[in-house]
Amino acid sequence: MSSISFTQVVSQGSVKLNWESLILITFTTIDTEGSFIVERAYQIAEGCIIDILEHFPHSHEKTSSDQGKLQPEHFLAGIYYFRICSYTEQIAVINYLEKFLGEHNDVRIVIIDSVTFHFRQDFDDLALRTRVLSGLSLKLMKLSKAYNLAVVLLNQVTTKFTEGSFQLTLALDKRPCNAGDSWSHSCTNRLILYWNGNERYAYLDKSPSLPVASSPYAVTGKGVRDTTSSNCKRARVV
Repeated sequence: MSSISFTQVVSQGSVKLNWESLILITFTTIDTEGSFIVERAYQIAEGCIIDILEHFPHSHEKTSSDQGKLQPEHFLAGIYYFRICSYTEQIAVINYLEKFLGEHNDVRIVIIDSVTFHFRQDFDDLALRTRVLSGLSLKLMKLSKAYNLAVVLLNQVTTKFTEGSFQLTLALDKRPCNAGDSWSHSCTNRLILYWNGNERYAYLDKSPSLPVASSPYAVTGKGVRDTTSSNCKRARVV
């Protein structure tokens, strides 16, 4: 996945809208880059509440218990946050997840951003790095199946020239290593976020049930939204 603000994707993952009810999804975030911003998450939660009241105009007429859910603090209470500062901490937290998920059985999503950040900087043994990343991948797949949850991995990508064509692979570093390719193949679904001129696009590169496709989107004050070409322009930095 190309570089994009982690908070935009993560914060919005905590809410699922249903035409008859509001379901809050509890999830765990493992932040290796320090890109999670609480203020931005709060802003996105407020945007979700505005949308809920717009699509469900009678939501504010429900019981006080239901009304209490329509508060940003309630949305953010469903986020378990781990800040990771080294690859050893990342390995330790992923190994700890099984115990954590057993104690917090309401967690339905585990998000890691980014999965290879510390391995790009601190790992010199390429063979060992490949084995460790493969082990983490197997561990996460096991947890996903055992606890019936989704595991979302974010990472930067880089361009690799192979056999006369350019391909995208996970960014590890410039040294020859197949860890990026092997990790990419372990994912069930692969979504690539990229710029096309001044427009943001999401490209479904791999899926067992959906065809390859792309769609524009916009990052707004409310979070990630559907877009038209007029409101998804790249922001100009002054």
